Amino acid sequence: MIEYEHDTEKQYCLCKSDKLLAEVYIEKEVGGYRFFTIRYQRGSVPKELSGRYTNIPAAQNALERYLRNKPVSKTKRVREYADQREMERNAAKSKSKGS
Repeated sequence: MIEYEHDTEKQYCLCKSDKLLAEVYIEKEVGGYRFFTIRYQRGSVPKELSGRYTNIPAAQNALERYLRNKPVSKTKRVREYADQREMERNAAKSKSKGS
């Protein structure tokens, strides 16, 4: 699932996905041209998404196609497992205190 936050005045879109830890930005190309580019909050943009798009919906469609087949990122998966283990440890501690 992808959530979009549009800012039409500044001509950019913030995209959050449940498969990525970092946020993705769709923003106006540097130099004032009419094209839009995709930028990751951290790291480099995959070659499938690097390019120029004529409008924000075209970039959103490309991002959706890319994320549809992409598995959950390793960083996100590791963080989710760590959080789950931490919750299990805390649950075990609370049960032992209650006994």
